[in-house]
Amino acid sequence: MSTQIPERDTSRLSLATKAVYGTGQFVDSVSATALATFLLFYLTAVCGLSGSLTGASLFLALAVDAFIDPFVGSISDNTRSRWGRRHIFMLASFIPMFVGLGMLFSVPVGLTGWILFAYVTLMALLLRIGLSAYIVPYIALGAELTDDYLERSRVIAWRSFFSVPATIVPIVLGYSVFLGGKAGLYNRAAYIPFGWTCAAILCLFGALAAFGTLGTIGRLHKSTPNTDHPLRRLIREVPEVFRNRSFIILFTTVLIFFVAQGTAGALNLHGSKFFWKLSVPTIQLLSITGALGLLIGIPLVAIMGPHVEKRTMTLWSLTYIVVFQAGMPLLRIGGLLPPNGPALTTILVINGLLIYAAVTVLAISFQSMMADAADEHELLFGARREGLYFSGTTFSAKAASGIGSFLAGVALDLIHFPVDIASKGGDNIHLGVATVNNLGLVYGVGPAAMTALCVAVNWFYRIDRHVHARIQSELVTRRASGIEFVAEKIPVPGNLP
Repeated sequence: MSTQIPERDTSRLSLATKAVYGTGQFVDSVSATALATFLLFYLTAVCGLSGSLTGASLFLALAVDAFIDPFVGSISDNTRSRWGRRHIFMLASFIPMFVGLGMLFSVPVGLTGWILFAYVTLMALLLRIGLSAYIVPYIALGAELTDDYLERSRVIAWRSFFSVPATIVPIVLGYSVFLGGKAGLYNRAAYIPFGWTCAAILCLFGALAAFGTLGTIGRLHKSTPNTDHPLRRLIREVPEVFRNRSFIILFTTVLIFFVAQGTAGALNLHGSKFFWKLSVPTIQLLSITGALGLLIGIPLVAIMGPHVEKRTMTLWSLTYIVVFQAGMPLLRIGGLLPPNGPALTTILVINGLLIYAAVTVLAISFQSMMADAADEHELLFGARREGLYFSGTTFSAKAASGIGSFLAGVALDLIHFPVDIASKGGDNIHLGVATVNNLGLVYGVGPAAMTALCVAVNWFYRIDRHVHARIQSELVTRRASGIEFVAEKIPVPGNLP
C-alpha cells in the first residue's frame, strides 16, 4: 500500500474554528444526559417496565451499535466527496437522532411487557444509528484539525467547554420546566415534550458545528481511494487497529470507565431520591453544580498540559474518582456524614464539583491520547484510522447507557427495588434499610470498583510528548519523500519504546 502525500492546510487553527467545532458536543452531551438522568427512571418507575427488561432493551441496541460504530468509522475513513469524508455523515444523522430521542420519551400509554420492550429497543436502536453517524465522524474530525501535541488538547477543551451548557440544558428542562409540576418526575405526559425539546436542541447545535466547519475540509487528511466492499474492508481494518497496543490500552480503559459511570449515572436519580433522600430542587442543584465542575477541569488541563504528561493526568483523575465515588456512600452508610440539611448539601456540592473537574481532565487528556495513538498507527501501518479509533471511544460512551443501564437494571432487581413507583405512593413509598443501603453500594461502590481497573490498565500506556514528537518527525519525512510504505516490513511492536 502506498502512502499518499496529502496536500493539507496546516496553518494555525483559529479560535473561531475551535469554538464552532466545540458546539457539536451538544449532540453527545444532551443525549447522554437526558438518557443517563431520566430514561431508566422513566421506563421503570413511570412506564412500569422491569429493571432487567429495561437494561436488556438498551443493551440489545448497544450490541447492534457495536457493529455500527466501527462500520461508520471505516466508511468515513475511506470516503471521498465534495463534502469531505466526515461532514457527509454528520449531515445525514439528524432525522434518526431527532426521531429516536423524541420517541424514546414518548412511550404510548397501554404498552406493557414485551411489547413495551420491543418499542423501547426499536427507538433506542434508531437513536443509536443517528448518534453513530454524527459522533464518530465528528470526533475524528477534531483529531484531524491539527497534528500538534498540545493544540489537540485545546481543541478537545472547547468540546469540554460546551459540554457544560449541553449537560445543564436537559437537567433544567427536566427538573424545572417539564417535570417540575405537582406530579413531578411521575408525570408521564411531561416526558413527551421534554424528549422532543432535547432532540431539537441537539440537532440545532449539531447542524451549527457541521455547517460551520465545512471550511476546514482542506485541513483533513486525504484518504487513499479503496475499492474494497465496505464490509470486507472493515473485517480487514478492525484487526489492524487492534494490533496497536496503545489503542488496546486506551479502548479497554475508556470502555471500563464508561460502563462503570454509565451504571452510576443510570442509578443516580434512584440514589439521589431514595438513598440520599434529597428533594428535587437539591438534586437539580447538585446536577448543575456538578456540570459546572466540568469548567474547573479546563484551566487545570491548560495549566498542567505543558508540564505534566497526559497519561499522568488520567491516572490522577481516575484515582480521585475511585476514592470519592466509593467513599461518600460508605460514609453515609457508616453514619459519618451529617444528616440531610445545608451541611450535607455543601459536602455533596463540593464533592460533585471536584469529581466532574476530574472527569474533564480525564476526557481532554484521554481523547488527545487517542489522537496521538492514531498518529502512531499511521507510522506503523501506513494508514489513517481516526474514524475507527474514535468509534472505539463513541462505542464506549454508548456502553454507558447500554451495558451500564443493563447492569443498573439488573442491580435494581437483585436488591428487590420496586418498579412502577408512580402507582405505589411515589416518594412516600416505604423502603427497608437493607434495600436503601444496598442501593448505595450498587450506586457508588460498584462503579468505583470497576473504575479502579482503569488505573491498572492505563498504567501501561507509553506515548509521551517525546515519543509523539518522534512519530510526527518520521511521518513528515515519509510524507515529504513520497516513499512507498509496506506494512509487512514494520514490526508489530510493543509498540514504540
